Amino acid sequence: MRTWRNIVLFVMLFGITIPGVASGRESPALRLGILPVIDTLPLIVAQERGLFREEGIKVEIINFNSALERDAAIRGNALDGYFGDLLNTILLNAGGDDLRVITTAYRTRSDRRMFALLASPSSGITGVQQIRSVPVAISTASIIEYMLDRITEKEGVPREAVKKIEIRQIPIRYQMLMADSVKLALIPEPLASKAMAEGARLIADDRKLDMTATVIAMKAEFLVRNPDLCQRFLKAYARSVAMINDNPPAFMELLVSKTRFPPSLAGTYTLQTFPAPGLPSEEDVMSVVYWLAERKLVPAGVTYGDTVWEGAGTE
Repeated sequence: MRTWRNIVLFVMLFGITIPGVASGRESPALRLGILPVIDTLPLIVAQERGLFREEGIKVEIINFNSALERDAAIRGNALDGYFGDLLNTILLNAGGDDLRVITTAYRTRSDRRMFALLASPSSGITGVQQIRSVPVAISTASIIEYMLDRITEKEGVPREAVKKIEIRQIPIRYQMLMADSVKLALIPEPLASKAMAEGARLIADDRKLDMTATVIAMKAEFLVRNPDLCQRFLKAYARSVAMINDNPPAFMELLVSKTRFPPSLAGTYTLQTFPAPGLPSEEDVMSVVYWLAERKLVPAGVTYGDTVWEGAGTE
């Protein structure tokens, strides 16, 4: 014991750091909540391939079956950050949480569909102008409703001409569409591709848009305490994105095993590439803020700086 005390005294006198002695604790682990969806693949790959570990950080990926459960964990301080969408992040902040987006996870692309407005197999609807006054199944005050408004506006359908019906659970929305219980629904990939393979008709999608869809965000207090950890996280994430984009088919098996991706699509679905880490534009953020403020869901004074981490991308 005397020898150990002498070592500790030596450390204290000369300012040498020994992990677990000088600090009294190990470096913190980042607890990150995700959903079992396509956009989380770079996070899954970074964890499975040990990229976070190689960057010298500990990341605990925690899976949730629903956004409701994930958001409850955020509010209960069980998470330091999460994968979600831009709209939900701004809503959480309006409710008292203090999250900052550190990177975009997915942007809409002209060559890849992520959200699709579909007509049921027996609906008889073949064009976007036919949707006027036909209820569209969505989840209100969510990225789904926001996407529907953006898609239909881009197609020249006035917002007031679009009727909406609340069916929050995506699997139930999908089932009702395929059973012709609803004529129209907004469905995300890969269920959109599955529905089309089974007879649903594509009416419009997000390929004409150019906007941030999903993001990774962390609690502001965690970012303040651990800026180096978060920069290392982004480096590992960037490496994961590059690995996937270099050879997307190589990661299909992992996607099927770790998310709700339908195994029946594995042989035909073309996995999208992912954007390199970067913050959403101010235009993307403020478009969501204005949309939410119109509906009295957030204060009108929310700013870009309230939403993103200014330290992202700096050394």
